[in-house]
Amino acid sequence: MLQYFNLTDVYFYFTIIAQHDLGEISVKIGILTFHRATNYGTALQAFATEKGIKKLGVETEMIDYRPEYTERTLHVRKLKNAKSPKEILSILVNAVLYPNMAKRKAESFMRFFSLMNVSDKVCLTTDEVSKASQEYDVVLSGSDQLFNRNITGDDKTYFLPFEHKRKVTFASSFGERKLSADRVEEIAPYFSEFDALSVREKTANDILSQIKRVNSSAKSATSVLDPTFLLTKYEWNEYAEAGLKLPKDGYILTYYMIETPLLREITARLQRKTGLKVVNIKPSKKQVVLHQGKNLAYAGPAEFLACYKNASYVVTNSFHGTAFAINYGIPFFTSTLPVSMAGEVNSRLSDICELFDLSHRWIDSEQKLSITDITQPFEKETEKILLNLRNHSFDYLKCALGV
Repeated sequence: MLQYFNLTDVYFYFTIIAQHDLGEISVKIGILTFHRATNYGTALQAFATEKGIKKLGVETEMIDYRPEYTERTLHVRKLKNAKSPKEILSILVNAVLYPNMAKRKAESFMRFFSLMNVSDKVCLTTDEVSKASQEYDVVLSGSDQLFNRNITGDDKTYFLPFEHKRKVTFASSFGERKLSADRVEEIAPYFSEFDALSVREKTANDILSQIKRVNSSAKSATSVLDPTFLLTKYEWNEYAEAGLKLPKDGYILTYYMIETPLLREITARLQRKTGLKVVNIKPSKKQVVLHQGKNLAYAGPAEFLACYKNASYVVTNSFHGTAFAINYGIPFFTSTLPVSMAGEVNSRLSDICELFDLSHRWIDSEQKLSITDITQPFEKETEKILLNLRNHSFDYLKCALGV
């Protein structure tokens, strides 16, 4: 798709083609993203970015950058490290409700991380990332909320603030609707250094418009799918945990970021209509105490995939919970998060439903639930939409990477 090219792109692209023809080199891509965190979306999209780009026939490798703010998610909380009475209580309650689950979950995530191709050298600083990046033909920043200062603080490593012959982004996110003028001024210079930009959300494109007003040399961005869509459900199934025991006659899969009355009501109505059992990926305390279904608090990414592989319905208020239901073609209902967590998160949820023409599966009120056919089958047209959007995302990657 020529719309992604500028003169630099054309030169880079044909140089790589010539080098391939002469047998001189192969393209090697270094990926910089959050690749070590006990968060399903983070782990799965990092994995999909690496495996998806590899499908283009190039060598891919995760740059093993380990900032403290992602590394700490891998550690099981201990009483001796608790910093407040509230945290002490939380640890004690979790120990009773989810015995040894945190440790099992962390171990499951670590096993999954081992399936990615990661660089031998561990990087702890931006300077170390800069040095490591020089062995790659292209450095790709993405995906996930790499530009979200609420996660990264003052760390600007993911903006690639160093010299390199080709820097691109893929499906990156700011995690905010709008940036302050000061923040725009602070980060705008980095965006003229990228050779190609892509984002996964409408709001990110709006923010880049803010940035272009400050830095006119910044590239325009292409909208692409979340990288988890780069792999088909059949490709994901290869990594699903085969030994996980789940109801054989189908089940309702719940993935609550935070349990809400509306989510409970959707799940309950589905149970009444279908008679199916419930499986909970991220069980709430109430689900555990009241024995409301099979609880998988220990589940890592492989167990997550196994749950989606055979689910009959999905009820969620998670972006990736929704994304995987769409990718797997499972009838689902996505609902809102509480106001305290909402903001950009809820816009992402409604946006992904709209993108796939599935807004009727976005349940934001009791009134909408009351007029919804709770057992409606999954829409056949969605597969065609997904195929077109997936091809568009791969077209961007081919042009951005010069392959």
